[in-house]
Amino acid sequence: MQAAINELASEGVKCSLLENCKPRAYSSGQEGMGTAPYVVKLNDATYDVGLYDNGDGGFEARTDFWNGSVEKVLGVETNVNEEREQARLGKLFQRYAVCATENHAALNGYSTTRSQKEDGTLQLVMTQAA
Repeated sequence: MQAAINELASEGVKCSLLENCKPRAYSSGQEGMGTAPYVVKLNDATYDVGLYDNGDGGFEARTDFWNGSVEKVLGVETNVNEEREQARLGKLFQRYAVCATENHAALNGYSTTRSQKEDGTLQLVMTQAA
């Protein structure tokens, strides 16, 4: 996740990854928004994104979408293949998926090359190392 945050920051998203804290939300006692193992702090949004253990070895992203500030920072336009909820945090999900895939590929002897299409879609090409 840190690699994804670093990439977002390099692209101008003012964010950082915090550990074991409570994400900002409309109400300090908002249900489902308690202390999270990781929090994506968004400096240009009213609220943050909490990453909570999903009980399956992964994480679930939770945030307060009220007023659209999180979506303005991390959102992407939806298309036929994307669900609206996923698109609201699209930049975060995309960067995490790409970084995790590149890391896994490197650990298994592959190199990767990225290319970005006009619509923002990233394409990864993996090549097995000689």
